[in-house]
Amino acid sequence: MTKFLAFTANPDPESLTQYIGKAFLEGAASKGANTEFVDLHAIGFDPTYRMADRKQYLAEGPMPDDAVALQKKILDADVIALVCPIYWCSMPAMMKGFTERVLCRHFGYNPDHSKSVIADKKFRFIMLTGSSEQWYHDSGIHDAIYNQVIYYMFHHYCGVDDAELVYVDNLEMGDDSAEARKAAAKHIERIKELGASMA
Repeated sequence: MTKFLAFTANPDPESLTQYIGKAFLEGAASKGANTEFVDLHAIGFDPTYRMADRKQYLAEGPMPDDAVALQKKILDADVIALVCPIYWCSMPAMMKGFTERVLCRHFGYNPDHSKSVIADKKFRFIMLTGSSEQWYHDSGIHDAIYNQVIYYMFHHYCGVDDAELVYVDNLEMGDDSAEARKAAAKHIERIKELGASMA
């Protein structure tokens, strides 16, 4: 049975980030997939790259235990979503630290360029943004994020062929108006449909 996994990075447990991550899984579950939701803030994940990570990178020490625990979840999954807001045209520190410490050398990619253990998995980088998807394309920021996350991280280093950016756009932080709730509900439904379509 297909396994779907979603990692979220937003300190607010009631944020739209969390609802989007859960919606992706809910859509997959509606088609019979197994699912698991991991809130990186709630589990207390430390995104800081420390000396233990450095030693692991140099093959001078073991993989840190907290990274191993999340890597096991990834190995058990077929489809993985990384869900986070975009700050200053990039992912927030929590998600960046996750990519550095978990999708790391000797797991996400290998120094000898051999096939990684995650190469055959499907990844979706789901971005919550204040601006429109069109603005990201027009400004060149889409190309920058695509090159960093999809092309270089997933395709080039990790060898993952099936990786895509997904936008949840035109958001206004703290806006609890009826109009904003209606727009959020549409986003949630769309992401449910995405999860269902991939199951």
